[in-house]
Amino acid sequence: MTGSQGDSSSLGRPGVANAAKVPILTGFFSHFNGHDLKIFFRCFIGAWAGSLLMFINPSLHELGTATFFACLVQLIIPPNGIVFIHILGVLSILFGVFLAYAWGVIAMKAALAARPAADTAARLQLLQQAAAVQVNQTGITPADAAQRLIYDGFMLDARVTVIMYCFACVFIYFLARLRASNPKTVFAHLFGSIIIDIFLVYTPLIPSFDGSLPLPIVKPTLVGVGLSLVSSIIFFPRSTSHTVLDSMRDMVRLVKVPLEVTEESLAKDTERVDRASLHQTRAGIIALVRQVEPAIGFLPIDFSLGYCDPRDVKSLVVPMQKLVASAIMLLDFNINQVHRETRTEQLIKFQQQLMEKDDSNPEMTGTSNGPPHRVGHHQLVQLVKILDGFPHPNPDGYPDDHALAREFSASSTAAINSCLETQDHIAECMHKLNHGGWLSRIDEAERQELIKRTEASLDTLRASRTVFIDQTTELLLREYQPVFESHDAQASQLPAMHDLHGLVLGMALQEQLSTVFKDTEALLSQVGLILQKSTHIRLWLPSSLRYALAWIAGKKGDAPATAQINDTDPDKPEESTKAVSVGLHVSTKSQTPRRSGLAHAVLNIYHWLTGSDGLFALRMVVVSIALSIPAVIPRTAGFYYREKGLWALIMGQTGLLVYMADFTFSVISRLLGTLIGGILALLAWYVGSANGPGNPYGLGAVMAVMVAILMWVRIWCPFHLLQASIMAAATFLLIIGFSYDDQHLPQYGSAGLGYVVFWKRLVLVLVGVAAALVVQMFPSPPSAARHVSRTLSTSLRTISDHYAVLLSCWNNPETNTQALTEPLTLGLAYSLLDLEGLIKQLAFEFSSSPFTSSNTDQIKDLCLTLNREVGRLLSLSSSLPLEYRIRLTQQCGMFDHRHIGEVMAVLAVCEQALKTGDPLPEILPTPVVRRAFEYRGAANGPVLEFTAAAVRDENYRRFCVALSAYFKFLWTVDELVIVVKGAVGESHLVSKEVMGVV
Repeated sequence: MTGSQGDSSSLGRPGVANAAKVPILTGFFSHFNGHDLKIFFRCFIGAWAGSLLMFINPSLHELGTATFFACLVQLIIPPNGIVFIHILGVLSILFGVFLAYAWGVIAMKAALAARPAADTAARLQLLQQAAAVQVNQTGITPADAAQRLIYDGFMLDARVTVIMYCFACVFIYFLARLRASNPKTVFAHLFGSIIIDIFLVYTPLIPSFDGSLPLPIVKPTLVGVGLSLVSSIIFFPRSTSHTVLDSMRDMVRLVKVPLEVTEESLAKDTERVDRASLHQTRAGIIALVRQVEPAIGFLPIDFSLGYCDPRDVKSLVVPMQKLVASAIMLLDFNINQVHRETRTEQLIKFQQQLMEKDDSNPEMTGTSNGPPHRVGHHQLVQLVKILDGFPHPNPDGYPDDHALAREFSASSTAAINSCLETQDHIAECMHKLNHGGWLSRIDEAERQELIKRTEASLDTLRASRTVFIDQTTELLLREYQPVFESHDAQASQLPAMHDLHGLVLGMALQEQLSTVFKDTEALLSQVGLILQKSTHIRLWLPSSLRYALAWIAGKKGDAPATAQINDTDPDKPEESTKAVSVGLHVSTKSQTPRRSGLAHAVLNIYHWLTGSDGLFALRMVVVSIALSIPAVIPRTAGFYYREKGLWALIMGQTGLLVYMADFTFSVISRLLGTLIGGILALLAWYVGSANGPGNPYGLGAVMAVMVAILMWVRIWCPFHLLQASIMAAATFLLIIGFSYDDQHLPQYGSAGLGYVVFWKRLVLVLVGVAAALVVQMFPSPPSAARHVSRTLSTSLRTISDHYAVLLSCWNNPETNTQALTEPLTLGLAYSLLDLEGLIKQLAFEFSSSPFTSSNTDQIKDLCLTLNREVGRLLSLSSSLPLEYRIRLTQQCGMFDHRHIGEVMAVLAVCEQALKTGDPLPEILPTPVVRRAFEYRGAANGPVLEFTAAAVRDENYRRFCVALSAYFKFLWTVDELVIVVKGAVGESHLVSKEVMGVV
């Protein structure tokens, strides 16, 4: 069966091409449509209004020198999503601002109280005398002279400084711990740090209490937050229901691609489908699923105007998830077949090289002399021996794979086309239900027509599915008649593997397609029910607020973050594994001796202080002290104030990461964003005001263009470039804002005009990044490669746990594992997919690690395959009848203790090699798939009947899927060993004379 082969030109079809190019087009060039332009306008209009406040004198004098924050806030958190989620993001900002403001006021009061009133009065008298001297020398006003002396450090007192630093460092420490433990507080941490930095740097300088110290930042921040909220509510607001339905419609269109790929690969089997494009399609589907998942949880608290009750929308979630899962499995089938053929070709090539070496150097056979040792040579030889059990080409009397694929295509074309048409109809119904408003309603006649078409599509798809199953079953029975006749003649002899290979693949493909058809039926049935009850438009109110509170308090759940942050602990396994193990009454970890209460408490405190959260908070305190100390030293205080040293402090704090995952790329993106933002700012400034002090009209017009560019990049750029886009926006607005303030709101320490501001900004960014780099180096230097390898190691440990759970519940007839184990597979798959961007960044890192971008990407793909196949077996453990589960274990040695030990041992040594980088032993119990073949060849247990009645049984098709998944799991374990050995090498080499290997 060659379901994997097809015409590579099939990618030219619209569905396949679009799916393959989703990651590229999504960046910038696929958003010129009505829906995306509405989102852009909603984000742009508020940001532009915020930028204009810099050039209006009343607002500039009221808000202060940081008026540009009104625009910057909206570029950091634009209203490009659901209204309620945007409100939560805004609340996060306000929480950080007001918490830091309150703590700063308390700290200022305590710090200034440490200086006796008599000392303060005496120092103020000296200040007046020094100011009078400066007035006589420079001619400035006494108030200006006093202000200069104050910011030059005239009123500094060690007691005030120490108390202020103690209060501020405590706040910085715990705020950093909060940010590390709950990623949803990233905005609270960002703005809270800016506010507390102002208190930290300026409180020791001032002579008396001033609660308005951070208002130049607080006021424009609140204005920007208000503008973004108004924009999100007034201009094309999007509710959770609308967003989820739109995403589901996109999913339905995207899950058509696996069907199209399967149809074309069967019809045109002379060329192989491009495996990379299939992986891109799969990544696109999963990315869309992950994008909509956070919004689904907010449906109970949704305000919505339309036909659909949020509860009706939520009723589509389960059938939609099942359809997506079955479509991905069908796509995985095609990917596996392409990979199987590629792997077979590589083994055949290796076999030919061995034969050529034997022919050219017969005297070296069995000796230790010869060509250099090849990593994995022993295992490859064993795999070649297994390959010999699969004759190529097919033996006489058995069906030709290519001919069978074409006949299978003829039998499945009608059902596939019917399913594709049904999915188009589902997308149309979702569009109609989702875009009904006061001005655009669905006519009753149109609604009834949609209901009739829905019923007709259901009947057609059900009939097509039944015909497809009957025709393909009869096709397989007819083509594999020699197998059944041979088995009938020798009932005691189990059919050879090559006899069953095509039959198993054919029935597995039949089951995969049938499942897609069935899940499409289920989704269409639910859409039809919603159509029947959605008779008029109404306003839907929230049904529960509990989820919002749980979402805010919990660490889990995606947040509207500024970037895709790699904040997962590489050494922490999936928490869902333990929960599922408890639910299934199995254990994945043995009990260890318990320590005493005192020892346990001491260890907990130690781990709390030295864990990843604690080290991140400690680094934040260290970098804050290092970059703020010049502000409270008398000799450097004035220089620090005039040169805006606060910018370097903020840059150093925001440059730190919880983990060292993408630090190198973070530094590059920050510098690149600073340069791009500076260039755009200089262009805008000199175009809008030439050599003058700043023309408000010219700058206002230029800002419309520049803000549009920055906002477009901010909301549509890839996740890994979000940090650069925000840095560019911050640099741009800072240069424009301070350049305009220099002449229109002059004060001591003005940053200058145009290029001068840009130069200061660039230098201070470099200083902040350098400080963050030095601090981040301790206690260990940064290494994205180490983060990736340790994450992959932890993933392998989790897969071993899942494998143990599978073995524990496989033969339990009372266990319903599907609902419990689905989060296992999804959670691990998501954590592995999060590594993709970071793995690509390894090409830019200087590291001594043996793990490179190429081999870690291969290991990641293999871990995804292992996770997928174990997850498929876990799912089948609840749907496959107990009889078939028992027969599978009897035929493949699934419960053989030696076989289980070998699999666990191989996974364990690979896990340790990924963690330590140590080479693997040359001789391992691999290939592990050999044990399954040997066990099956020994015909242990009763022989499974291969009859026409068995092949027609629906459960037999599931059995074939399980059989295929288990062997794919074992093959992947063997491939993992080869790839890991290629990265870390081999040790403990054994003489070929001893092993008898050439």
